[in-house]
Amino acid sequence: MTTSEVEAPVSPMDAAVRQDDIAFRVIDFLFDHQLSTTPVHYAVAHAYFDGKHAEIAAAIDSQLAAAKPLDAFFVAELYEEHLAAEAIRRYRGVGSDVERLLDGLLDNLRAADEGSAEFHEALQENIGNIDAASDAVHLKQVAQRLLESALKASEANAALKQNLEAADQEARQLRNELEKHRRETMTDPLTGLLNRRGMEVEMARALTEDPEGESAMLVLDIDHFKRINDTYGHAVGDVVIRKVAQTVKKLIPGEAVPVRYGGEEFAVLLPHCSTERATGIAESIRQTIEKLRLVRRTDKMAISQFTISIGVARRDRCDDVDSLFQRADKALYDAKTGGRNRVMLAA
Repeated sequence: MTTSEVEAPVSPMDAAVRQDDIAFRVIDFLFDHQLSTTPVHYAVAHAYFDGKHAEIAAAIDSQLAAAKPLDAFFVAELYEEHLAAEAIRRYRGVGSDVERLLDGLLDNLRAADEGSAEFHEALQENIGNIDAASDAVHLKQVAQRLLESALKASEANAALKQNLEAADQEARQLRNELEKHRRETMTDPLTGLLNRRGMEVEMARALTEDPEGESAMLVLDIDHFKRINDTYGHAVGDVVIRKVAQTVKKLIPGEAVPVRYGGEEFAVLLPHCSTERATGIAESIRQTIEKLRLVRRTDKMAISQFTISIGVARRDRCDDVDSLFQRADKALYDAKTGGRNRVMLAA
């Protein structure tokens, strides 16, 4: 690189000015496209202008070039796909650090409490030994004063213990709140499965914990789902989605990671699972869904039979979550084009 190609360092003042400029552009952008200034909308718009998110910029430019609206749904999709997983990872890391800090503090306090109690017991035992000696008068006086001091320390320690219990309870409550918020941000409210925000994080965790193990992925899609919505309404469509999710959760092993990553689209990571077993699980899900018979509660109208198609892919050593998903999704496409209501194994 020549001297002329070296970029000059950006001063803090210049960086601040640039951030202010981006902030004003973001606000104008949101107003121009009639988008509210929610954190999600602001994050996507900021990513569009900051020059660090080429995929978001390309998607928005393509939408604008096609004269399509930048509505809240489109912006939310961009956030889900490009920004949410990173935000969840950061949040999860902060939660883990807080837990480690609290746990270390509580362990130290407990150790101090136990040490003080042991010291008190040792003093009492020594006084008993001194009492048995013939020349113990002076020593007993000294020991008595020591015991009084120890009792005062014990009283202070009792207050410390009470505070420790209160801190322990607050720490537990904080951890529960952190875990509750983490689950809510990564859970699909309709089905209780992980949403797309949680898909990358949790599936990546499962693969990392068993890097050399045999795993597989299923990608499922409800056949002709638009027809269900058009015929019976979205309320029935939601019931169908929930029934599929319940069936999937019932028939997969406990260590599996089920996800609803789109409207009628699902994915399941199966750790420690052979290709044959994964295909068997997929076929069991398909057959169970095929046999479901639903009745609309409002008028007792029977809902037409519906089916699902499933793609199955075995994990290769070089696979991450995205590449494994892509191969399973390709197998799903083959199942769809091959006639639907079938299980297809990726090549």
